Amino acid sequence: MINRTLTRRSDEELAFILHETASWTVKGSHGAVLCEVASLRCAVDKATELSAIGQRIVAFVRGGHSNIVVFSGQIQRLTIECAAPLDWSVALCAMKA
Repeated sequence: MINRTLTRRSDEELAFILHETASWTVKGSHGAVLCEVASLRCAVDKATELSAIGQRIVAFVRGGHSNIVVFSGQIQRLTIECAAPLDWSVALCAMKA
């Protein structure tokens, strides 16, 4: 079981590492690995694509020396933050999830 207090980061901390190169795993229901990407921003983009085709995104997990877990509430906020003003459909999709 994941210790949520040791692996969580604030929204501000996540925004700071958004483009930092690291191995992130996008996880679905029941811990299924949906994909692995090279940055948190790539995880947000991929999760948006997967959500559009009906996949349920549960968490992003960064492994290695600093284990970080981003759960669905923060994923939604990151998606909205990353969406450009003209990408209103992406922001709407994130709010519905």
